[in-house]
Amino acid sequence: MQAPGRQKKRHMRITRFNVLAIIIALLLGSSVLLVEVREYQSSQAVKQPDLQRLVNLHPDGWTPIASPFVDPRWNETMKSDYDLVAAQAYQRGDGKKVVVVMTWSRDGIRRAGHSQQICYQAGGYTVTPPENASVATKAGKQDVIAFTGTHGNLIEEVMYWRITGGKTDISTGQARNVAIRLDKLTRLVQHILGDMPDNLMVRVSSERATPDQPATAQIDYIRGFLEMLSASDRKLIMGVQ
Repeated sequence: MQAPGRQKKRHMRITRFNVLAIIIALLLGSSVLLVEVREYQSSQAVKQPDLQRLVNLHPDGWTPIASPFVDPRWNETMKSDYDLVAAQAYQRGDGKKVVVVMTWSRDGIRRAGHSQQICYQAGGYTVTPPENASVATKAGKQDVIAFTGTHGNLIEEVMYWRITGGKTDISTGQARNVAIRLDKLTRLVQHILGDMPDNLMVRVSSERATPDQPATAQIDYIRGFLEMLSASDRKLIMGVQ
C-alpha cells in the first residue's frame, strides 16, 4: 500500500501535465484563430483587379473574335482554381490570331497560377520543355515562360508569366517545385503577419500557320499590349522584374 504523500505527489504531476496540455491546446487554437483573422483582414485589404477590362484592352489593328476560350461556361469551370478568370481572342488584319487568358487569385500560394504547360498536357497536348524568354518593349523587357504545344495538326506557341505579390515569377521545372515548397513552408508566417501575396497570370498563345514555321503573333501582341497600357495597369501586369 502506497503512502498518502506519494499518491498526492503523483496526483500533482498528473494535474500539472493536464494543465500543460490545456495551455498548449489553447495556444494552438488561438494561433489558428489568428491565422483566420489575418487571412480575412488580408482578403479585405487586397483589391481585385478588373481582369475583364484588362483583357478587353488591345493594341491597334487587333479585333476581338469569338473563341471557345471566351465562352462563359469555360470561365465558370476555371473559377474552381482561381478567383477571377478572363479570356479574349483577337485577330489582326493579316489574319493572325491570338488568345489572351488572365487569371487572378487573392491567395497567391494555395491558388497560384498553374504551370500552363501542365494545363496543356491535361488537354491532350504534347508540349516542349518550357524555356525562359523575354519580349522587348518600349515599356521595358517582359520575362516570360515559352513552350510549344501540339495536338494533332494544331500547333500553338505559348507565352505566359505570373506576378506573385507584385513580383515577376517565371521559375520553371525543379526551380518552380522548390519555390512552391518554400512558399508552403512560409505560408503560416505570412498568414499570421497578414501579408498573403496575390497572384496574376497572363498567357498569350498563337497557332502556327505552317507546321515548320514558328508563330510570332503572340510576341507582337504582348509587345503592343504592354506598350499601350497606362502606368498603373502596366505595373499590375508586368510587376517588378
